[in-house]
Amino acid sequence: MTTPDFDVIVIGSGAAGLSAGLSAIEHGASVLIVESQGEVGGSSRLSGGVVMASRSTLQQAAGIDDAEGNLFREYMSLNAWDLSAGPVRRWADSLGETIDWLQGHGVPFYEQLIFGGDESRPRGHCVEGGGQALVKALAAAYTARGGEIAFGRRVDSLAVEGGDLVGVVSGGETLTAAAVVLASGGFGANPDRLAEFYPSAWVPGESFYIGADGAQGDHLDFAEQLGVQLTGFDRGLRMLNPGIDKVHEAFLPGWTILVDRHGRRFADETAPYGILDALMRNRGNVGYVIFDEACLNPPAALADRYRDAYKQVWPNHAAFRPKHYTAEVMELFAEHERVHIADTVEALAASIGIPDVDLRGEIDRYNDLVALGEDADYAKPAKFLNPLATGPFYAVEVRPTAIAHTGFGLKIDEAGRVLARTGQVIPGLYAAGECTGGISGRVYVGSGSSLASATGFGRICGQTVTERLSQTPVSV
Repeated sequence: MTTPDFDVIVIGSGAAGLSAGLSAIEHGASVLIVESQGEVGGSSRLSGGVVMASRSTLQQAAGIDDAEGNLFREYMSLNAWDLSAGPVRRWADSLGETIDWLQGHGVPFYEQLIFGGDESRPRGHCVEGGGQALVKALAAAYTARGGEIAFGRRVDSLAVEGGDLVGVVSGGETLTAAAVVLASGGFGANPDRLAEFYPSAWVPGESFYIGADGAQGDHLDFAEQLGVQLTGFDRGLRMLNPGIDKVHEAFLPGWTILVDRHGRRFADETAPYGILDALMRNRGNVGYVIFDEACLNPPAALADRYRDAYKQVWPNHAAFRPKHYTAEVMELFAEHERVHIADTVEALAASIGIPDVDLRGEIDRYNDLVALGEDADYAKPAKFLNPLATGPFYAVEVRPTAIAHTGFGLKIDEAGRVLARTGQVIPGLYAAGECTGGISGRVYVGSGSSLASATGFGRICGQTVTERLSQTPVSV
């Protein structure tokens, strides 16, 4: 048999690809990472740099008790167990070790952990310097160990001979390998694929992707070549977007209320974006962010109370501030069809097509709860409760069309091996990160889930791919 050019070829140089390549090199493999863009990092480079994990050395040092299996059970329960439980269990249970491994390779984490979503204890590990620093550290560790990266080389197809995977084809050249790891990211930058595989997130002319241009869904082409099983239709992460621009805003200010098309609140407005995404899906994907003039121009004596408008405090991120819900932006877009401004609540209700008795009733109830100092309806923290009583009043129509993650992709087993439609493992083919399916559910669990999937399964793939090379078990 002809000796392959490399033991392992990894497609994509984001957190998943770099983790897979580095892990494989550590276990004695020769590795080439093939990257379609001109720089390392993919969408991971643009991320906030939070990695979800439990039972890491950092979490334990912070005095946070997190029993084995907690993360797995909470992750599965939040998604009503509609996930690939076997792969999720192995991945979730190994994430603490993954954080230790990343830290050992120079990824600079803060000692402080955060609540990335609605988890029972802090599990968000924040990289000092965000996604850029994560990618930089992994790339440095990978290349220092002899790993190669070929930039500007989009993979055209997998190389298959006699039904067997033998490598990849890029730029008309066949590069051979004993194993291939797909880590090519999602398809958020491809409108056609968004419309086909993530229709709830796709509104022509409005939807936009918070990620790299290289996220074209190449994994779906590769899947067709080898009859790969695909899963995770219409899953991912959508964030609220007012449709007036393509500026990404992750969280709502706490002094807003969010109502549905009937004028009814349905959430704690400071909830994580994954929770709001799921709740919006259940309400036709249309909502209205309501606030008043005091929110935009608060009295001097209350300025600090309105300024402290976010539950999320990240050590690797400047204090969150409104991007859309400001006096300047409202003045600039006052005539936009999605922005409604009125002197009274009744006039505002008429402008957005909600019966005034419903919107007036909801705002009156909210103001009563504010006066009592407790949100008995949705448990928004009291520090964010401010009355909506000063005209003019504002309503901004929002839809979940800012796309941060796509969850439709290749079905994998607990070792990151790709499964065929027949249910059998495809020899030599592995996948990690956003190109996989079955790991991301209907509810995006919270900040750090995506990078956890990328680094966690990347590391698993790098370890288990060497089992194919050596035919000896490798523990994870």
